[in-house]
Amino acid sequence: MTKQNCLKLKLSWKDIESWNYLRALSLPTLPWAAPFLPLLGLPNALLEQPSIWESIYTQAFIEDETHNRMKDWTGSPDGERGELVRQVVTKALSLLAQQMGRDVVIDLEKWVRFHFFSPEAEKAMREWVRTLRDAYLLPDSRRYHRKVHPPAVLEPILPEISELVNLDRRTEIKDALKRVAPPPPYEQIPYEYMEHCYEELMLSQVIDRSLTLKALQTIASKLNDTERSEVAMWAEIQARTMSRYGKPENLCGDKYLQVELPCFDVPSLLDFSALDESALDGTHHS
Repeated sequence: MTKQNCLKLKLSWKDIESWNYLRALSLPTLPWAAPFLPLLGLPNALLEQPSIWESIYTQAFIEDETHNRMKDWTGSPDGERGELVRQVVTKALSLLAQQMGRDVVIDLEKWVRFHFFSPEAEKAMREWVRTLRDAYLLPDSRRYHRKVHPPAVLEPILPEISELVNLDRRTEIKDALKRVAPPPPYEQIPYEYMEHCYEELMLSQVIDRSLTLKALQTIASKLNDTERSEVAMWAEIQARTMSRYGKPENLCGDKYLQVELPCFDVPSLLDFSALDESALDGTHHS
């Protein structure tokens, strides 16, 4: 895959970004979130043997908490704490690779990067789901007259993905999520105005993006390259036609209309694991 088709990440391991990365990795371990995990697009191996990652993550969380207690980070060099979190995360992923294989770790990294550190992917999923929903507009809709008829290759797939893009279905899922999500704990004081914990918001956003991605992957799995290009062209016209606020450029052509996620423009954290092992053992990390 060419470099321009790779996903660019917004991830510099500064404090807030590293905090989000660690919290993202906690999502598969939350007992109250268990019924929703199959909707998130996580690696199947993690869903099949959740206790392995739960144990590794618990250890990583304790290490991070220990770092917090040992040093006052107020006024620290920007990113100093974030760098320690990166080392903790890298160590945890290395342990996961030892127990479940490198491929599982790569898939988990892709999942975190796609859902939390790619503004392009976030915009693309938002634009794609709006565009796909408009394909289901009925004649009694006030916007129906602007609807661009879907290409023939897409028509037979629409019934199969309707549940994935349906707004009412997503609302039901999120309402169920809110019913089980706990209130924010003390350490999430910046989010004290929220009724539920920050992880509930993260899960809600992941569900949206994951269901949209699954719809796109379902479409892609049934079409050849030419047909995918045809659907992408239709989507751009539809996005431009249906709303003055539509941004067809956010669809990124057929970049996300693929069976597999696009590549990323940075290597796996596993490639840094050997460097970090010495740092976590207390030796100098340059």
